[in-house]
Formats: sequence, structure tokens, C-alpha cells
Amino acid sequence: MFGIYRYGLAFCVAISHLWAGMIGGPAAFAVWGFYCLSGYLMALILNEKYGFSPRGLATFAANRFLRIYPAYFAVCAVMLALFLLVPAHAKAFLPQLQKPAAFGGWLFSLTLMSPLGGGELLHGSAALRVELWFYVLMALGLARGKRIVIAWFLASCAYTSWQLYSGVSFPDRYVWVPSCSIAFSFGALVYHFRDVFPVIRNPWPAVAAACLWWLHVRLALKMPGGPLLYGLYTSMIFSAIAMVTLWRLEPKQMPVWLRRLDRLAGNLSYPIYLCHWAVGICVTAIFPGLSRESFWVFAICFPLVNLMAYAIYTFVEEPLQSWKLESRIRRPELVGVAPGRVRLDVASDPSPVGAVPTGVAATRSER
Repeated sequence: MFGIYRYGLAFCVAISHLWAGMIGGPAAFAVWGFYCLSGYLMALILNEKYGFSPRGLATFAANRFLRIYPAYFAVCAVMLALFLLVPAHAKAFLPQLQKPAAFGGWLFSLTLMSPLGGGELLHGSAALRVELWFYVLMALGLARGKRIVIAWFLASCAYTSWQLYSGVSFPDRYVWVPSCSIAFSFGALVYHFRDVFPVIRNPWPAVAAACLWWLHVRLALKMPGGPLLYGLYTSMIFSAIAMVTLWRLEPKQMPVWLRRLDRLAGNLSYPIYLCHWAVGICVTAIFPGLSRESFWVFAICFPLVNLMAYAIYTFVEEPLQSWKLESRIRRPELVGVAPGRVRLDVASDPSPVGAVPTGVAATRSER
């Protein structure tokens, strides 16, 4: 039952980007919430679905490619058209929105794995690069075994402590790949210690967890250094609380309408992240008197963002579901396990969502 949760995180990113007056913090916390969730889910499916054999890892890589790139390329094509047709409106909407100006920018836009270099087709795709690199690293062994994950998490904590002590800037702590290690390792740690958490059958704790997440957003505004110093790291605790209250909910005990809503919300979360910039440019091009300073831009855009996200899922992502490869893992400890446990990523496939909060630019080319 992660769909509505992921939709809520995507909402935080969209409103923060489409409305300049949004309070600081939620977008960054949402991105790291996705990183924690990805750390948990990637550890789960690598250990319980794909395995770490060459064949299992090849299947994992192919399915991750189908999950990330087709929808991304579709939105990049739309963004390229907007850069060519209404470049002034794109720049007016956000100065960082501009097509690649050098080979490095095109290479990054096409691969999402290389360093940033002179513009990008989709602003904020740096977060996708973070996701992809940790998919690779976790598949190569970081997610394999409790001891490895504990060592990984402790090393990440030490590195993060050094960054805070050294006064490393927020962009470098937020979007540089090694800096995000703590969020992914924390999610993987939650997976490996999942059995110590209580079984929760009632959905109300999940509602309480959502309230706590937003309460932390409010309290983080009062933290020393603002919400983006220590608040970025304390937000992981509340993201973990939300995960714990959701993963053990039994879908069959939920109303049919809630299950359908959860699935729909989950399907829309990744496309919402991808397409909200394009919708914002189109709306401000049609209504030139509007800008991101006005809440009306978000009010007009967000319903349209949902419609475009639904179209992306229906015409791009859903047709590719049949292309996904079946895993062949055969582990003795999984014999007799309910299929729903092993197939968690089918209903709760993580959608990497996020971007650098408005006004924040990465200062490292590696991001």
C-alpha cells in the first residue's frame, strides 16, 4: 500500500516547483523519502525476487530500464519541443530550464548516468541519476546481507557527519551521489531489520504517520540552520515511520475503492514528477500574465499534470508491462511464502521522484 504515499511525495515536489511561494523543505524531504523507499524496495526485490546471480541481475537491470527510461524519454521529447517553440517562456518560468548547450548536457540527458554538463532536457533529472547509480551499487552487493548493509549505513553516517562538520553546502549534500548514500542505506537497513517491527493491520497508524511527516516539516522550519541542514536527515526517520506503517497492511483487508485508488496514485507518481515542468511552461505560455509567484499557476497546472501523467502511464508505461522479464530466483527459505511478498515490487514499484528544490543548483559536476 505504498501508492498513495508515493503520490503524496510527488505532490510535494510538484507544488514546490510550480509555486514559488511554497515553504522550503517538503520537496527535499520528499526526494529523500523516495530514496529511503527505494533503498527498502530494492533490497527487498534483490534479495527475495531477483537474487544476485548474473541472470537475476540482468533481469533486474532490464526491468529497471523499462521502469525509468521510456517515460523519461517521452517527456524529454516534449521538453525539447518546448525549448524549440517557446524558449523564452521556459526561461521565464525558471532560468535553469534550458536545453543542453554542450555535449556533456546531451550525454547526461540521454543516459542519466554521466556527470552534468551544460543544461539538461529535464530539470531535476539529477535525482534520477542518484537512483540509477544506487540501483547499480545495491545490485553489485551493497544490499546483500545484514552485515554489509550495517557497515554501509555506518560508513554513510560517518561521511555525512564529516560533511556537516566541514560545512559542505546543501546542494552538495543533497544531489551528489555519495551524499545520498545515507538515505538508501537507511532504507536497506529497515528492510533487513523489518522483522523487529510490529505487525500493523489498522490503516489509522498510516494516517498518523502522514501527520507526523508534515509535523516534522513544520518543526524543521525552526531548526538551527533552517530545514535543509539537519532537517534533511531527521526527515528520514519520519519517512521510515510511514514505510513501517504501510508495508504490513494487508490489501485484502482494505476497501476495494481504496486499493484501486492506491494503485492509481502509485501509477501516477513517477509521471507527475517527470511532466510537471512541461505543464507549467505550457500554462504560462497560454496565460502570459501568470508566473510561478502566483498560487494560481499550481492550481491550474496540477489537474493538468495528473491528466498528462495518466496519459504517460496509459500510453507509454502500461504497454511496456508485458515486456518485463520474469525472475527465476529459487531460494529454499522462500518456499511456501505467499506470492504477494515476493511480488511486492509489482504493486509497489518505486518511482524515483525528485529534483533540486527551486533556486538550488548543484555545484558539483558529478552532482
